Amino acid sequence: MTAADGWLSDVTFWVDGVAAGGSVGPPPPGGGSGSVPTGAQGFSLSREEAQKALDDFEEISNKLREMQGKAHSLVMLERAADDPASSSFHLTLANGGGRGGGAFDAGYEHIQREIAFFEVLVARLKTALGEVTGADEDAEAQIGSAGALPGEDKGYLE
Repeated sequence: MTAADGWLSDVTFWVDGVAAGGSVGPPPPGGGSGSVPTGAQGFSLSREEAQKALDDFEEISNKLREMQGKAHSLVMLERAADDPASSSFHLTLANGGGRGGGAFDAGYEHIQREIAFFEVLVARLKTALGEVTGADEDAEAQIGSAGALPGEDKGYLE
């Protein structure tokens, strides 16, 4: 398990009052867009807020993936010349003497950690939005069929 895997494990995303786990809770303390149980750790978002956040985080994740390729290119650079200054910069400062630990290696590793961070965040938001979508479809079907006679698709409320 990476450090990013568990960073949101104790946080619930509530979208329009429905948790990623699928249960509706009372109104959040202090107000908010959705509903969360009192004392719960998490984020309460409307569907629009959650979708906007998801779009933003996916865009950030895509930019980080582009940066990852560029950072990897820096790690793979060879020294410009076989002289003491180039060797010192390349082996000690930039790439850590082939053992890692140089500035380019640290940057590359940091970008990888950021990607893992946003992957977890995006997955959690997608799960929360998926639960809301499923709950909304079930509610729509139940409301639409309320008052229907046997064999009819539509009820009085539709």
